[in-house]
Amino acid sequence: VALYARTQRRSKLKEAHDSGNQNGGSDDKNKNTERNYLNILPGEFYITRHSNLSEIHVAFHLCVDDNVKSGNITARDPAIMGLRNILKVCCTHDITTISIPLLLVHDMSEEMTIPWCLRRAELVFKCVKGFMMEMASWDGGISRTVQFLVPQSISEEMFYQLSNMLPQIFRVSSTLTLTSKH
Repeated sequence: VALYARTQRRSKLKEAHDSGNQNGGSDDKNKNTERNYLNILPGEFYITRHSNLSEIHVAFHLCVDDNVKSGNITARDPAIMGLRNILKVCCTHDITTISIPLLLVHDMSEEMTIPWCLRRAELVFKCVKGFMMEMASWDGGISRTVQFLVPQSISEEMFYQLSNMLPQIFRVSSTLTLTSKH
């Protein structure tokens, strides 16, 4: 999954809307801009097919906004809901392996502290787990592989903390079969 940021899209639309009202212009131009299907909103995605990339057949490009770089996203954020919809498409179209940027970003920045990374990873892990459980009821539990990617510049300590979080969230309880002896 490739995440692409459309950073000031909403502010540009708002500025265009405000400048149209200040000049006494009609809102028709702004309505056309908002209806244009080339303007992708946060949480929406598009798919590209690839034959020249090793082991990658399709790429999902998820549109996100600046909220992804802040620590304030929730399970109802457009980026998380877009990730859910991507997993849903994978399920319905028999895509069995997907790679997801764990922190929903490709590069680390100064505001991405250790607590920020841990909160974000926990949110993504838990949401993906919930989405996988939801999707399993649709396809009969076909085996799927989810790979979580971390930025290259992440510290070794942070990598180990994130990898220790994985078995805690995705723990599997073993089943016990009871039979009666007659």
